[in-house]
Amino acid sequence: MALIKCIECSREISDKAASCPGCGAPVSAQMPASVPDSVRYDPTTDSFSGTMGLMVKLAMRAVQDLGWKLNQANENLGLVTFETGMSWGSWSGVSCSLTVEEVSPHTFKVVGTGKQNVRGGQILALDIGGEAKGKARKAIEKMKELAH
Repeated sequence: MALIKCIECSREISDKAASCPGCGAPVSAQMPASVPDSVRYDPTTDSFSGTMGLMVKLAMRAVQDLGWKLNQANENLGLVTFETGMSWGSWSGVSCSLTVEEVSPHTFKVVGTGKQNVRGGQILALDIGGEAKGKARKAIEKMKELAH
């Protein structure tokens, strides 16, 4: 089962429902002609095409290919969180999240955020040179590379 947005009222509904419980619009009329079975990246629009499940799996693979620790992956939220290890700018590592947002049916944008980790007796963790956000950007670039 997958959740789709009703074209009449924008409510999230099951793709298996006969009609939208909110407005009664038939679901069969809302289903796209085909559901993508892989993720593709379009550099002209800086967007991905696929499904939410495939996008989350792609983000997970990008994080793992970069050798970072995957913390959480939530297909319902379109959220993947991860941590990096020590680096020149941070002995405590960086925590990042990638948010996958569906901007139109089967079209997605990915936004990344990051922050320096605070460990032990550490009082302050400065993001020297934007390293934390740079790690999130690197994960998104890896996603673009992996998408075919």
